[in-house]
Amino acid sequence: MTSIVTIDPGAAGGLAWMDADGIARCEPMPDGMSAQADRLRALAAELPGLVAVMERTGSYMPGNSGPAAVTFARHCGHLEAILYALGLPTEQVAPGVWQKALGTLPADKPERKRAIKEQMARRFPALPVTLKTADALGILTWAMERRGSMAH
Repeated sequence: MTSIVTIDPGAAGGLAWMDADGIARCEPMPDGMSAQADRLRALAAELPGLVAVMERTGSYMPGNSGPAAVTFARHCGHLEAILYALGLPTEQVAPGVWQKALGTLPADKPERKRAIKEQMARRFPALPVTLKTADALGILTWAMERRGSMAH
C-alpha cells in the first residue's frame, strides 16, 4: 500500500496520513511555513513513496475580506511549493468531491464541520479527532476509498 498524506490547509486545518501498513495518524496544521515544511519533510523521510492529496482551496469566497483571501491563497501556495520541493506527487481535491464520499452532510458550515468530526471519530476511534483534523481525515477517507483500500 502506498503511504499518503492529506492536507486540509489553513491555521484551523490539519494533516492526516496513512503508512504502508495501513496505520492512520493525524495532527493539527503546524504553525508557520517553516514548521509545516519541517513536518512534511519528516513525513516524507519516514514514509518512502509518500504521495499527497491537498484540498483545493485558496480562492476568493464572497463575504471574505480581500486581504484575508490573499493571505490564505499565499498559505496554500506555500504548501504546494513545499510539496513540490520535497518531490511529493500531489493531487488536489475540491471540498465538494471528498465530502460527497461521506454521504449527505448538513449545508450549514458549522453543522457540516461537526458532522464530519463525528463521522471521522467513529471511523478512526483511536485517533484524536478534532475540528482541526477531521477534514484531513475525511480527505484521507476519500483518497483511500478511491484507491480501493479500506484499511484503517
